[in-house]
Amino acid sequence: MSSELIIKLDAEGEGEVIEYSVAIGDTINEGDSLLVVESDKASMDIPATSSGVVNKWLVEIGSYVSQGAQLAMITTAPTSTQQDTIVTTTECAKIAAPEVATDTSEQLAADTATSSEIIISLDAEGAGEVVEYSAAIGDSLSEGQALLLVESDKAAMDIPTSSAGILTKWLVQIGDQVSQGQQLAVITVTAEQTSIAASITTVADPITQAPETSATTVTPQKKTVITTTTTVASKNSSISAGPAARKLAREMAVDLSRVTGSTYRGRILKEDIKAFVKQQMLSVPSNTAVGSAIAPFDEIDFSQFGDIETKTMSGMARATSAHMTRCWLNIPHVTLTDEVDITELEAFRASFKPEEFQLPKKPTILPFIIMIITRALRKYPQFNCSIHPDGKQITYKKYINIGIAVDTPAGLLVPVIRDADKMSISELAQQINTLADRAKNRKLSAEDMSGGCFSISSLGPIGGTGFTPIINGPEVAILGVASAEIKPVWDGQSFIPRKKLPLCLSFDHRVINGADAGKFMGMVRQYMEQIGKIIL
Repeated sequence: MSSELIIKLDAEGEGEVIEYSVAIGDTINEGDSLLVVESDKASMDIPATSSGVVNKWLVEIGSYVSQGAQLAMITTAPTSTQQDTIVTTTECAKIAAPEVATDTSEQLAADTATSSEIIISLDAEGAGEVVEYSAAIGDSLSEGQALLLVESDKAAMDIPTSSAGILTKWLVQIGDQVSQGQQLAVITVTAEQTSIAASITTVADPITQAPETSATTVTPQKKTVITTTTTVASKNSSISAGPAARKLAREMAVDLSRVTGSTYRGRILKEDIKAFVKQQMLSVPSNTAVGSAIAPFDEIDFSQFGDIETKTMSGMARATSAHMTRCWLNIPHVTLTDEVDITELEAFRASFKPEEFQLPKKPTILPFIIMIITRALRKYPQFNCSIHPDGKQITYKKYINIGIAVDTPAGLLVPVIRDADKMSISELAQQINTLADRAKNRKLSAEDMSGGCFSISSLGPIGGTGFTPIINGPEVAILGVASAEIKPVWDGQSFIPRKKLPLCLSFDHRVINGADAGKFMGMVRQYMEQIGKIIL
């Protein structure tokens, strides 16, 4: 007899479903890729947690999912382990599958004589400190009544009980730090309430129900402990929102009836309220001054001028757009340009034999630039730092990680080469090829794009004599590399052809002055024109 199993998103984080890796009817093994989820930082393959046949998708392409979301349903063959689990779950829920019928009145009498303990756990995301008990030991609680108050660094949230009963024991103390899944308290409920809770648990998880043909007898027990989680449900209102969201709405004077919930069944989160407030601020008429906010462009119906096509930006493209906007608005950019003679460097590259270093082809000029930049960062540490958001502190980094801008179908990505100062030219070339391939195939992880100290953006053969690269904050500098070309250079007697490469150094003028930038660029130019110095 086969059974159906629901595959859920187990990984932390959230994102958009962009691709199915298998089709309905396909047979998959445990660990096989089921679908691809893309966040604003990376794409990741979501594996199947069990082997079986895919028979139904529970999410659509374009759906936004988070941890715990149900993704697909697969048909699996039952195992002895599954059957054992079914029996155990049935015992906990007090659902018996007796071999013979029992007298109904006797069963009701037995149920009435029993009571149950329920463990209340923290279901809300995030973490915080227990600052106040909202009830005392021995209090009779109704479902949804506040149990305790948890305060994070952003907000305070009332945690309600998910069932009516008598509070018998605290599992946390005032001052304790709690997080999602933490057990908070024990309450005692009546047998009738236990039966209802068990029935709800059974309906919510049909996979764990005992088969109708089961002949296993479960002996009723006098005391059953059921672990449940609280749900921050709306109370005395038809609007679905938790205490934390309602508290934030009160503080910001937001009418919840005007807010659209982003989760399943329209539940309103704190993030929805913040987005609503932000949208209201941006919709203020352009002739109204609102602090330092910049009014957006007026919406225009471009179809009145001709045919148009509208496409939705990918999650990565939206994230890149927002990040570049923040960097441009928050960092005072200054760009220094220079031309470097790379004739000798190109001659050295031409003599390079890739097979001697297990490379598929000759390295580009980029590995050489990276190696030279690492030397310059060691000599000028003000280029390898970050300003604290409070504007009062500067963090100088002892490590050197170099980000390289890669153009992909999903947008501009910046994977990071870690400890670049410890690598040879061939090792840097291998790292560049590996990261570029992973970026174009959407295989970069969030870790691959974090921890950078200095970035390099190369237009390469695309063209251009120069440009102003935007600093990839919280870094303080970026080097733009334009397209090299042959130019005549006067040597005192005649014009000779030399290959010139334009370099554009953008720097944060809060920590780097013009003299520092000139010295930094001078060192880069000297090493590129005399490549022997950096190699030796």
